[in-house]
Amino acid sequence: MKLGRWLGIMLVLILLSGCSLVEDVNNSLDYTEQTASFINEATQFAGTIPDLAEQAANNSNAFQQLNEELDNMKASISEFTGLEAPAFARDIHDQLVGYSQTLSQEIDSYKEQIQNGVTDFRNTEISQTLDQMREKLEQLNNLAP
Repeated sequence: MKLGRWLGIMLVLILLSGCSLVEDVNNSLDYTEQTASFINEATQFAGTIPDLAEQAANNSNAFQQLNEELDNMKASISEFTGLEAPAFARDIHDQLVGYSQTLSQEIDSYKEQIQNGVTDFRNTEISQTLDQMREKLEQLNNLAP
């Protein structure tokens, strides 16, 4: 009878640890997907902003849309920095959070510039920061379990 009990307990422990492993893998995949989605969104943002900024110089609707895009990106940054990174990605996540905070500051600076009538996007460091983020995403994809 004792042997049956021990086997039952061992089976339960094995199943529970297996569930934990599956959960860890799922969390890792979710994190990697969310990070990739955020960086892709940021890349698309960087691709549309220069033309929109150019149009905003002479078009109030484009100017309003430019501000909305900047605000939306800041909201996405805030959401991303709140993600919980799995253990294997913590260092890269910390670096991405740093880049995200830099990007947020650059957006604030750019918003200040456009309020003063300067809409030239090329004078910002936003694209450079996004390039650094894309490099980290490549590293993350190489680390993913």
